[in-house]
Amino acid sequence: MSDRYILNRYTLPELLSKSVSEHPNAVAQRYREAGSKDFQNITYQQIQEYAHRITAGLIALGMQKGDHIGLIADVGHRWMWASMGITGGGGVDVPRGTDATREDLLYIFQHAGCKIIFLETGKVYDKIKDVIDRLSDLKTIIFFESPSTEIPGGIQSKTLNELIQLGADQIKQNSKIATDAGEKVQPDDLATIIYTSGTTGTPKGVMLTHKNLSYLTTLISGEIAKDGIILTTADRSVGFLPPWHIGERLFESIMLFNGCSVAFTSITALAGDLRTVRPTVMFSVPRVWESFYNKILENVKAASPVQRGIFNFARWSAMKWSWHKANLFGNVYHLKRRSVIVNFFSRAWSLDVLFMIWPLNAFAQLIFAKIRKLVGGHLKFAISGAGALPEHIDRLFAAIGIPIFEAYGMTETTGVSCARMLTDHVIGTVGKPLGDIEVKLVDEQGNTITEPGIKGVAHHRGQHIMRGYYKEPEKTSATLLEGGWLNSGDLMVYTDREFLKFAGRAKDTIVLLGGENLEPEPIEFALSQSQYVHQVIVVGQDKKTLGALIVPGQAAIEHHLKDMGEKNMPAMADYNNNDMIVNLFKREIKERISANNGFKSFEKVTAFHLLPAEFTVGDELTQTMKMRRNVIFDKYAKEIDNMYR
Repeated sequence: MSDRYILNRYTLPELLSKSVSEHPNAVAQRYREAGSKDFQNITYQQIQEYAHRITAGLIALGMQKGDHIGLIADVGHRWMWASMGITGGGGVDVPRGTDATREDLLYIFQHAGCKIIFLETGKVYDKIKDVIDRLSDLKTIIFFESPSTEIPGGIQSKTLNELIQLGADQIKQNSKIATDAGEKVQPDDLATIIYTSGTTGTPKGVMLTHKNLSYLTTLISGEIAKDGIILTTADRSVGFLPPWHIGERLFESIMLFNGCSVAFTSITALAGDLRTVRPTVMFSVPRVWESFYNKILENVKAASPVQRGIFNFARWSAMKWSWHKANLFGNVYHLKRRSVIVNFFSRAWSLDVLFMIWPLNAFAQLIFAKIRKLVGGHLKFAISGAGALPEHIDRLFAAIGIPIFEAYGMTETTGVSCARMLTDHVIGTVGKPLGDIEVKLVDEQGNTITEPGIKGVAHHRGQHIMRGYYKEPEKTSATLLEGGWLNSGDLMVYTDREFLKFAGRAKDTIVLLGGENLEPEPIEFALSQSQYVHQVIVVGQDKKTLGALIVPGQAAIEHHLKDMGEKNMPAMADYNNNDMIVNLFKREIKERISANNGFKSFEKVTAFHLLPAEFTVGDELTQTMKMRRNVIFDKYAKEIDNMYR
């Protein structure tokens, strides 16, 4: 690896220092002041100055190395300042979003023993003010903005600006107070405790070290460079996802390390800001890519019949071209090994098809130029993480000319272990382990799987593996195994070229009435690959067969109905009474959950109910978009019972 992607010491202060030394005057962050339409710029030198002042201010307030500091804030420029200020002084940030519940905040602050907490808004304080007397460790609250409420005696409060000024005063007295603190930080020191949203029970505190975060930041940067893409100060992105989530935090760290700029926005302003910022690289989650996909279909639905016809022809041409190009270069996955002869004739066939349809694809790309402008029109590549990207969405964006690197990992692996890169861009897979990271698949008997198409639990090993769960030795020992391996609980399979393909979770077992044990997530994953399925959960505990609650993909269904000649679009609440829609889902389920796709007879879904509204965060979903199965089962108990009548 080039020296550019190596740190002298793998700590966050060192990572920031290296970046600032290489491009001090480059723009690092862009943000809007409240009520302003124009972006303000922050340089790398300024970020370091703010971080150092926060470090010095926290030391003046009594922060010592190893202290746990709560950081409750959403996406924005100040989050990075606060995090770098905390960790740069040897503190441990304990982050969460402002939408966290009072119960979660109380648990996290008590469990982590936070002495100081940062709160972005007064509304967050309002959640905990009635229970603040139960936070016995709490001494200081730092508000991003001036609070509009009184703080109890015994707890001091400051605004972030006041903390920064306090730090500036400290630096005037001792110019090395922050840098000295940063030099004392060691690679194996704890940097953060991220409390993952539990689908049941209390959150678990994932402990990540400075080396975990800085090592993976540099490793991914180097792997992207090996792929032929050198990130520079000319590259730019948008930040709109929760920074307390490891995926966004890691992405912002990669941008920071490489001298790129991040313009902060929100989901509601994203569409307009993509056109303004024109990002060259972008990180998002499957749900956002799905929203882009649905936006495309909505625009097509609103177009004239001639325009719809042109789009459908262009999509067909581009999808064919994309698939055959991938097949020619061996980038179509197979779950069984194929002979050399079969591969030869398959590639030869694709070469013939490409020769015949290349003019059609050239025409299609002209049509798709407008679609590429939906994401700014300048993307070199995009990254999708924090969930499996549906294959039909993945393929459409590849055909349009927007390659998506799908990353796979979890908070416990600092966010990423594998990624599908531009080279060997095998859609439907998450690529191979990055750098010196190891992933192996293990069957139920503990044997290592080497053949394609056989499901196994992914075990990870490398310098990115968490230290453990804070104050949870039993859960830690159940996850961190001998030899440095981490049991992810994720089911995966190898393809014929040893790429990894996600297949669900090895948990949430359903036991059918006949005694058959099965995992629902591989079935849910297979169904979610349909463009007509927005969200799905499989049910069937103590039932004779499996059923499914499905949130339909409304835009795709209406597009299908229009193609079938339907003029009047039914409301989602009436989908279960529409024979055309019901039969469509019967065909989709039968095709995707079949023996040809590796499913056993008792894994077939024989009943389903179409829900009129999507699952939402705070109700059916956790803040990290995981399904709260028990909540869903209780909420839709009547619908589940009706499926089996």
